[in-house]
Amino acid sequence: MKSVSTPYHYCFDVLGNPLRISIIQLLKEKPRSVSELSKQLDEEQSKVSHSLAALKKCNFVEAKRDGKKLVYSLRETFLKNMKGDNLFEAIEAHYKEHGPNCWRCE
Repeated sequence: MKSVSTPYHYCFDVLGNPLRISIIQLLKEKPRSVSELSKQLDEEQSKVSHSLAALKKCNFVEAKRDGKKLVYSLRETFLKNMKGDNLFEAIEAHYKEHGPNCWRCE
C-alpha cells in the first residue's frame, strides 16, 4: 500500500466528529460564543466547549474575548483555504501550515 503524502488521519481525528463539523459549518457563517453554538446545535455547553477546545488546539478556530464571553471564529487561513465547501483542500493546506505542531501529532 502506497503511503499518502499528507497524513489526513491527524486532522480526521479532530474533524471525525459530527459536532465539530457542525461547529465549523456555523462558524463559516459568522463568529459565535459557546452559548450561541450550544443553543443553535441543541447540545450541552460542556460538549460544545470540549469540541471547541479540540478545534482550537489543532488551529482550526481561534477565540477572542468580548466582555465576559469568548467568541470563536474559524482561523482566517483555514477559512481562506476552504474554497466553497471543499474541506479536503482546506485540510491539506492546514496540515502544510500546522501539521507537525497539531496537538494530535505530539
